[in-house]
Amino acid sequence: MAKTDYRQYENLITATEVVSKAMSNANMDTNIIDDNIVLVTELTHLKPHLGDFFWGELRKKFHKRDASPLPNTDEVTLVDNYIKPCLALYVKYEVLNDMQYNTTSSGIVTNDDDFSDPVDAFELSVLKEDTFRKAEILRKDMMEWLDDVDNIGVYPEYESSENEVHLNGDNVTRLGGILAYGNKSTRYYSKEQRIKKGYYD
Repeated sequence: MAKTDYRQYENLITATEVVSKAMSNANMDTNIIDDNIVLVTELTHLKPHLGDFFWGELRKKFHKRDASPLPNTDEVTLVDNYIKPCLALYVKYEVLNDMQYNTTSSGIVTNDDDFSDPVDAFELSVLKEDTFRKAEILRKDMMEWLDDVDNIGVYPEYESSENEVHLNGDNVTRLGGILAYGNKSTRYYSKEQRIKKGYYD
């Protein structure tokens, strides 16, 4: 059986949400934020940290939200309060070049209008760097929150951010060149922690 095509599902954030969460101009034209740009952003900045399986399952559950499986309240909290804020800034980072430049049959030209002047390359670089810095802060905070001991077992499709995740959702950790299967975070819990979280018998 072929692997699940997670790209068939909607992106975890819309262009309108990107504008409201990350852009200084609330009236910005959302057409410049193409669905493919958002997908590239998820593949580049989100999927490697959540793991292919967990990322894909979230896309499946949040797709239109009109058929099973539906996201639970914990998954809604994760997406709305943690994923979308950092993802919006990552999308802004990825789309800034397209906002500054336009590809035409005559070549690459600078976008301009009657009411403002475009920034130069240095100013654009500063803005991109600052946008990426903020996105990284939110992403790291999200991963620390996901890996918190109180969240163990809350998101069963997610494994520790320190682990490498197989494409089918099985977890594997590299230990001195040896592949060790299972959740690394639970293997190193104390007996009391494992009992508390239900990982000990």
